[in-house]
Amino acid sequence: MGLPYPFRQVGQRWGRAFVPSWDSCSGQVIKVNLSTNGLSGMARFAAAVAGNLDRHTAAAMTFAGFDAQSALKAETPRYVNSPTKWTQNATFVKRATPTSLAVTIGFKEWASKGTPSAKYLQPMVAGEPRRQKSTERQLSSAGIIRPGEFIVPTGVYPLELNDYGNLPGSTYTQVLSRLRALGGAGQGYTGSATDSTRSRRRRGQADYFMAAPGNLPRGIQARVGPLPKGTGGKGSPLGGRPVTSNLRRGFHTVFYITNQPRYRATFPVLRIIESTFNSRFPSIFERLVFKSR
Repeated sequence: MGLPYPFRQVGQRWGRAFVPSWDSCSGQVIKVNLSTNGLSGMARFAAAVAGNLDRHTAAAMTFAGFDAQSALKAETPRYVNSPTKWTQNATFVKRATPTSLAVTIGFKEWASKGTPSAKYLQPMVAGEPRRQKSTERQLSSAGIIRPGEFIVPTGVYPLELNDYGNLPGSTYTQVLSRLRALGGAGQGYTGSATDSTRSRRRRGQADYFMAAPGNLPRGIQARVGPLPKGTGGKGSPLGGRPVTSNLRRGFHTVFYITNQPRYRATFPVLRIIESTFNSRFPSIFERLVFKSR
């Protein structure tokens, strides 16, 4: 799970069970290892569970691992604002086995579509710089933003946030299309805005452009307000108001342009998992051992 430092807690006796040692970790996972080398002084206890100790230990570690996963899911809304179901189910558990007394709890690093949870949660855990999103990479490739720049939505009209306080993917697609920054190959869509009648009509409904108007900071702007209408003019057989299609519309800044943001370590994943695992493992282990006697 990409922790900022190695950590280790020495295994200690807990009644008739043992608290596992927390080993150093790397990547996006936390691995819990447990050694049974210290059982020489517990001959009678070992005799009572002869041949089954590693099996019970592996089962208890696995159950405690799933309890730790559930605790992390329950605690996530305290540290992540309005998390989606995808975010709350961002972890996986790899079971321990009698031949490998290690249970692994980590962020998922894969996704059939969208962004894997490890990519956007890891900076909150370790206090890392935020990575560029696919929208930012495409804007950079198109030369609309400079390398290393990021966009931050302002949330003002005409942007509409979903129930989780995020912009839907369709809005990002629309912005990329209007800015003619849509990627083609492998993106699942190919069409950027053109000068066709259809594109012009859609730009009349929602149009975005990059600018630094007046004294405002550079950003992505959205035109707002209805298009001026004109049906003719003085001397026109159609009558009505003069043609006003070239008049300017108002605009709102919908995305700020900023340098790479850096998150503070605000999501105590390790503490939540460690405390839950340490509190649950002894009782589960003891129950399994004495149930089998």
